[in-house]
Amino acid sequence: MTSDPLAPAAARPAGVLRLLGLSWANKRECALALLVQAALVALTIAGLGLSGRAIDVIRHALDPRVPAPRWAFGWSPPPGWSPVNVVVLSGGLVFALALVRAALNWLYAVSTGHLVQVKIVPKLRAEVYGKLQRLSFRFFDATASGAIINRVTQDVQNVRAFVDQVVLQGLSMAMGLLLSVAYMAHTHGPLTLACLASAPLVALTSLRFSRASRPAYEQARALLDRVVTAMAETVQGIAVVKGFARERERAQVFKTAHLELRHQQFRLFREVSRFAPSIDLLSQLNLVVLLAYGGHLVATNQVSLGEAIVFAGLLQQYATAVANVAAIVNSLQQSLISAARVFEVLDAEIEVRSPPCSRSPEPFTPQVDLEGVCFAYGCEGNALEDVTLHVAAGSTVVLFGETGSGKSTLLSLLPRFYDPSAGVVSLSGQDLRAYDVSDLRSRVGNMFQESVLFSTSVADNIAFGAPSASAAEIERAARLAAADAFIRQLPSGYETCLEEGGQNLSGGQRQRLALARALLPGPALLLLDDPTAALDAATEAQVISALASAKQGRTMLIATHRIPVCEIADLIVVLERGRIVEQGPPDALARAQGPYARALQLHQDAVASGAGRAPAPSSEEPA
Repeated sequence: MTSDPLAPAAARPAGVLRLLGLSWANKRECALALLVQAALVALTIAGLGLSGRAIDVIRHALDPRVPAPRWAFGWSPPPGWSPVNVVVLSGGLVFALALVRAALNWLYAVSTGHLVQVKIVPKLRAEVYGKLQRLSFRFFDATASGAIINRVTQDVQNVRAFVDQVVLQGLSMAMGLLLSVAYMAHTHGPLTLACLASAPLVALTSLRFSRASRPAYEQARALLDRVVTAMAETVQGIAVVKGFARERERAQVFKTAHLELRHQQFRLFREVSRFAPSIDLLSQLNLVVLLAYGGHLVATNQVSLGEAIVFAGLLQQYATAVANVAAIVNSLQQSLISAARVFEVLDAEIEVRSPPCSRSPEPFTPQVDLEGVCFAYGCEGNALEDVTLHVAAGSTVVLFGETGSGKSTLLSLLPRFYDPSAGVVSLSGQDLRAYDVSDLRSRVGNMFQESVLFSTSVADNIAFGAPSASAAEIERAARLAAADAFIRQLPSGYETCLEEGGQNLSGGQRQRLALARALLPGPALLLLDDPTAALDAATEAQVISALASAKQGRTMLIATHRIPVCEIADLIVVLERGRIVEQGPPDALARAQGPYARALQLHQDAVASGAGRAPAPSSEEPA
């Protein structure tokens, strides 16, 4: 894999709207959370108000010249109540309100946790995973594995933060500020305006930080992709790393990527560490104003001491909320960048898709035709150049050539893993692009160069393409692939669970399981890419014999550089640098003195000398 075609991901206004759409899709849960937050704010204000009135009651009792406290909603204590009765009642109510607030805080935590972790994250992660499975091979060729893994895991988790820490906490903070300001304004408007004079500066500072930090967050996500990719490549290629004693060098690759990420995160930390204290300082200016202006109002009996203390409590709540702005802006930037990356996967074009009025391939054995086909993976030039080929129904065609000649590329066009950049690939006279992609691939058996196995039982791996296959059918496919004998020697036979990638099997055993998997569904079109590459001569002979038996009733294309495989071919097609240089029956090509005849001679010489395996073919004359 190469660089990530999705990076860098830019946070766009459309991304914000789509994130808000996630919240709107769960509007009932969000509304419940916001109602709970509104109740928490109201209870906090009520508790502070009761405390302030209790202080005013005590102060009035000690100094009758101080105005009597003003109670909310026109309520006042009964005439016979002493100040002690009022204070005790107020304290009891404050404690009761605290208990209710504790219960509501628990309800808020549970409801928001259920919303983001049970509803939003699993659904979004399933959508991304499902889209990845529909994207074409070209996407995976061009995208680093670490970037893909990050989008499904960390980026989806960061999107959760938008709902939890931006929408819910942001709106909760806004509601709290509005209710607090309304209470303060009702108590004393001019003092409220004076205390909140720094609010525009807070908003301006937050906006500037948000805009300035966005590129840094984008860079941090890209660097995290590199770290995950370095780790994934080392884990996947651990045998190569250890085999060449390159542990230290691979550790250095990971360390370099990790250091770059750490430096970038440290730069972000420095930005946040400057932003947060600035916001905190601006919010604390309100208390200075309260002490100066509010103290004057208390001294002149324009505001009671209890009301001033309530002001102080609400301003402290305001300062705490403003301090959380730094965390909210931080979460906002991370979630916007991650959301852009997630949505780019969801919006990625599916290059290979079924047409609106698609048809299913006929069940009979197909013929395959390629007319003037060209194909390129990128900008490096064509991997196939003007390929024209006719494969008769029921025939076995061997694509023969050296590594890089285009054999595997040609095979990959037949199940529409890719579409040609020019020319037409047809099945039984019908352009492949007219067929439903899933139906087409279900009729094709594939064996790839790399034998990919899953962490499940041997039987499940063989039956991957035919989950309803019986045990007898699975065993028959294994016998055809010369795999039955070694499978029965495994600890639990066909029920033996394979390690990741089939690491508890040899390369040849993995290859034979992959061949059995391709044979089991009984496909009308069978595509085999180097089916004997990792086999010893004896097992190769068994597999070739099995393939000869499997020819009956199906069209088979085999990509190989092995001369023995060519013996079962009805037609051999020799490719070099993406072009067909010769084709014909094995006997005819053996007499033609072309690339195949020279490769055949090299093979026969190697067998005669005991070397067994000959070099790959070449159109150049041997020295």
